[in-house]
Amino acid sequence: MKRIYVVWLCGWLLAGAVGVTDAATASQVRKTAEVGMLVTGTVEVNPNGSLHGYALDEPEKLPPVVVEVVGKTVSSWEFKLSGPITDVLKTKMSLRVVAKPLGDGQFKVAVEGSSFGEPGARSDQVSSKDRARPLYPQAAINARVSGTVYLVLRVGRDGAVQEAIAEQVNLDQYDRDAAMERYRKWLTDASLQAARGWTFNTPSSGADKDNPYWVVRVPVNFNLRAWGAPQQKHPYGEWEAYIPGPRQTPPWIGKALASESPDAMSEGDVGAGDARLQLVTPLGGA
Repeated sequence: MKRIYVVWLCGWLLAGAVGVTDAATASQVRKTAEVGMLVTGTVEVNPNGSLHGYALDEPEKLPPVVVEVVGKTVSSWEFKLSGPITDVLKTKMSLRVVAKPLGDGQFKVAVEGSSFGEPGARSDQVSSKDRARPLYPQAAINARVSGTVYLVLRVGRDGAVQEAIAEQVNLDQYDRDAAMERYRKWLTDASLQAARGWTFNTPSSGADKDNPYWVVRVPVNFNLRAWGAPQQKHPYGEWEAYIPGPRQTPPWIGKALASESPDAMSEGDVGAGDARLQLVTPLGGA
């Protein structure tokens, strides 16, 4: 198994590996690995669906190339609105910015994932009530496996989870395909077991408050750390390397969530998408 990490080389990113236990080469790892970061902010949309403006959170913490790429990308966006509005619509956005190797130490930086809406922050949205962290699988601890599971949950009117699926699992390590499938299953099983016992606050206002159920996406991070040490989030504005897993989307997912990217959400968020708008231009820009 190889652990993916990120180093700087001549001002550009390089995905490498340590802890080799199989015959895979570093070049194979670089072909499989993805180097990315989450960038958050707000976007404002005019009544006709055109972009009114946007703002990035803490832009001073972001690499200049990321600020530049996001600016060029977002400036060409257009949206389809779910209904007529008279005022500018403002919503939160979260973007997955990815750097992919081009060869000779050069990388292409692009926006490859997006998520919109305020994650569980209002009375017209689903929010967490009782969400205990999953138990870290002992097999994963022994194998030094870490990663993030992106769950999609169907929440009933009583706030209990009716159905759950792991939509995508990104790993921090590289190994043979069969081994990686086993690692993803370890983290998936632990996440689903915990999720079945979670409860949520359901909407008490808004157009969707009488729905028979609601669908939300919840990222779950498994991060190896010293015993007793607090759970740590990846620092904002820093690159991280990982192996993106395949995506499987349940048939009962809503349009807003289906049109967004699982790994464009932060750990701890509860997201349902923003049903008021949908991005209609290509994610990377027109």
